[in-house]
Amino acid sequence: MPRALVIGLAGIAVPVLLIPLVGLTAGTDRHTYDLLRDLFVPLIGPLVAVLIPLLLFFVIPIGQNRERTALSLCQQYYAEEMRDARNAGWRHLVTELRRATDEERAARRTEFYAYLTTPEAHGVIDPLRDAVYQKATRVLDFFALVNECVARGVADPDIVRAFLLYYYLWWRDEIMDPLRAIGPIRDDPKFKPGWWEPLKHLDGLAKKSPPTAVGGL
Repeated sequence: MPRALVIGLAGIAVPVLLIPLVGLTAGTDRHTYDLLRDLFVPLIGPLVAVLIPLLLFFVIPIGQNRERTALSLCQQYYAEEMRDARNAGWRHLVTELRRATDEERAARRTEFYAYLTTPEAHGVIDPLRDAVYQKATRVLDFFALVNECVARGVADPDIVRAFLLYYYLWWRDEIMDPLRAIGPIRDDPKFKPGWWEPLKHLDGLAKKSPPTAVGGL
């Protein structure tokens, strides 16, 4: 719920709730209680008339829109094209490196790091490798998009956690963090991926409900 609406509702509710509170604490001093009652009781009817439309036409639709946005993101993540991108990126950057030497692992990650941060790298890379890196980048950018949706309150965090958290944590630990550890990156949107800084809102969802299963893609 938007902060302004919360403040507005609180401003309406406090005077109304103050009436019985004063009545309980006033004791023999009925003047204050009677004054508050005379001031605010006539307002209760109009306040209810305002609150009910707010709930019906503003608060409830906002919650429904957040759920729809989260479900739409879920559909995008499980779509065939995204599934292919996840499989290709994970295989190249994780699965194929399970039995690689430290030098081979570092070389492949460094190449992808250069691909992300150096435009010149796109002109010399093999086209097949370029296609794989584009797919991996698409998945990583999707995580950044979802993180921003959660940050802005336009996607329901519980639904996001249910369909994305398990996968995000594997991609963070196996791909994002190793890439971030390679070295600094220019603070320029032309060279700095949107997911480069920690995705704090997705990380926050992990603290609420850490997954226990083991997997990867």
